[in-house]
Amino acid sequence: MRRRLLDTARQLVERRGVDPLTTQMIADAAHVSIGTVYRYFPDRAAIIVELVEEATRDISFQLVRTVGQAIDLDVDQAAFVIVDTLTTVYEQHAPILLAAMTSSSFELPPYLNHTAMAEVERSLLPLGSVIPSRSRPDLSPAELDDLVFVTMGVTSSACLRIALQRPATADRDAMIRVTAVMLAAALKAPADT
Repeated sequence: MRRRLLDTARQLVERRGVDPLTTQMIADAAHVSIGTVYRYFPDRAAIIVELVEEATRDISFQLVRTVGQAIDLDVDQAAFVIVDTLTTVYEQHAPILLAAMTSSSFELPPYLNHTAMAEVERSLLPLGSVIPSRSRPDLSPAELDDLVFVTMGVTSSACLRIALQRPATADRDAMIRVTAVMLAAALKAPADT
């Protein structure tokens, strides 16, 4: 039942956005009583928080898997695969990510967006330094940490913008290629660029 309520809430957020979402709407759409909703969740904010946490876990899982596959690729290919995958998973979870970032509801915890993005980056950190450490053996550990910090943040932000804010007339694939080229340039030693 819990899964059914979460799936129903996610579908409602996808269709209508998060602000008009109520526990009664969820109950009606799931064909259950409001008491059933409250048996599993204290309020709508708890449902939304759980949806954001699920999206974050899925994004993290897919990224860890992709980075693991990209480790053996050259820097240009690895950057493209990572940017394409990150953009795609952000698109798959767009309604929930938008809910976390843009809700005007006072019921939602203000930390929700920061927590979601921090969790994605935290899960990537162990693998996030593998490709840069291979491609930039010239860097000290501190310089490598700085490079990973900046490239992870910039890449995540760019992919999020492509996934959630790209203009209707924009070329998604071209944006992904440009972002991948920027990431690859940052990951290559100056003599390689």
